[in-house]
Amino acid sequence: MLQLIQTDWGQFDLASDDQVDADAAAATLVYAALFTDAEAPETRAARYDRRGWYADPTAGSGLWHVRRQALNSNARREALAMVRTALTQRAPGLTEVDVQEVPADALAGNISRVSLAVSGFHNGRKFIVRIPL
Repeated sequence: MLQLIQTDWGQFDLASDDQVDADAAAATLVYAALFTDAEAPETRAARYDRRGWYADPTAGSGLWHVRRQALNSNARREALAMVRTALTQRAPGLTEVDVQEVPADALAGNISRVSLAVSGFHNGRKFIVRIPL
């Protein structure tokens, strides 16, 4: 069973009772950290199109504004750096996080998509999550 627990003022984590739920809890934290929109810098978006959560504009990641540019090697590197930063700074329940890009040949030749393998520990239990960006 998954439980939402408060770890600090305004910060939450998921706790679980068994290994199956531990993998789901880690995946939920990874998705929440990556797909919550952080506010874009003024240089990246118009004043009223910067997104972000009003209570904490830095929460989440900036993947949404990286998606607005052409998918080239610079965009891939920027996305990977954002993912690493979001997971280490925004998901305190995750430790020893390793982010690797899944090679395009493993995606049946789809070179216009970026997929990641994220591994590490959540509450002392090993997890591996594959995520399409």
